[in-house]
Amino acid sequence: MQKSNGSKVTIGDVARIANVSKSTVSHVLNDTKHVSDRTKDKILKVIEETGYTPNLVAKALKKSETRTIGLVISDIQNQYFIDVIKAISDACILNNYTVFLADSNDDPKRELEIVQSFCERCVDGFILSPTAESEKYVGKYFEEKDIPVVYIDRMLGGNGDWVGSENEKSMEKLTDHLISLGHRRIAFVAGLRNISTTEERIRGYQNSLAKYGIPYDGSLVIEGESRTVPTEIRTKDIVRKMARQADRPTAIIAANNLMVLGVMKALDSLGIKVPEDMAVAAFDDCEWAALFHPGLTTVAQPCREIGQKAAELLIDRIQHGAGAPQKIYFQTKLIIRESCGAKLDNSSRTD
Repeated sequence: MQKSNGSKVTIGDVARIANVSKSTVSHVLNDTKHVSDRTKDKILKVIEETGYTPNLVAKALKKSETRTIGLVISDIQNQYFIDVIKAISDACILNNYTVFLADSNDDPKRELEIVQSFCERCVDGFILSPTAESEKYVGKYFEEKDIPVVYIDRMLGGNGDWVGSENEKSMEKLTDHLISLGHRRIAFVAGLRNISTTEERIRGYQNSLAKYGIPYDGSLVIEGESRTVPTEIRTKDIVRKMARQADRPTAIIAANNLMVLGVMKALDSLGIKVPEDMAVAAFDDCEWAALFHPGLTTVAQPCREIGQKAAELLIDRIQHGAGAPQKIYFQTKLIIRESCGAKLDNSSRTD
């Protein structure tokens, strides 16, 4: 609220109208000293009537904290991150923290600019989903800054706190499922290389093949993109070539939910039916996965638990200082539906 002369209401105005000192108003606002109920009620009434808003920036400078967190996501269109963001926001609100959210668009230079901008606004810490080349840019920047950071989904180097899903065993289990249904030529749409999630999921895929004595064929691994449209274009071209081969794949695994949309569109445009002509499975489960016809077999990640734990870990670092780096892994669920050709009594089940 503004006064009649156009200036904002100050703590001094509140003190004058309530006929108390500025320090008494401050004690009521910050709960730093006992103030009688009568005086407290009077001050709060004046605050309500005048619409006084405390200067949070000045308060933050005095306390060396702003109760704000920078959340930088590599791809905000990905449903996985949308669910994680919601959980982080809820956990921060419960702890009286405000979240500044930005999308790096998987661009390491843009990511660094965002982080620097948030630092200029004095955020207390970061939750970051790194890009493929974060180590060259924001990784070096964080090394020079004494600011808490928790990484989610992808790891950045071997140091620092991280919260996410167990990827390697989860992908091995998904590949095992396809092999148990008789598939031996299994294509894998891997996405961006040189990020931890991609490399772990590829290892899981390779481990499953090796376990069943199936030779690894690098020509069946489609890499380079992690989003719907580029995946659709690239997959369509590669699957078209694969379809002409005598030993073409009979199954495809997509390493995330956006890539599986690209895969499904590519197969549809080529007239390849799922699961009759090609089994399809994906890492990441979304509400729409069960709505596909046939329903999509997926690995479900506990998005809410990941987001909540990341926020709680960062807030603990902000309030109590650094400790030994923590790597917190959450287990996933294999959700079996009909897209791999499995014969089910129910529309879906979990293993």
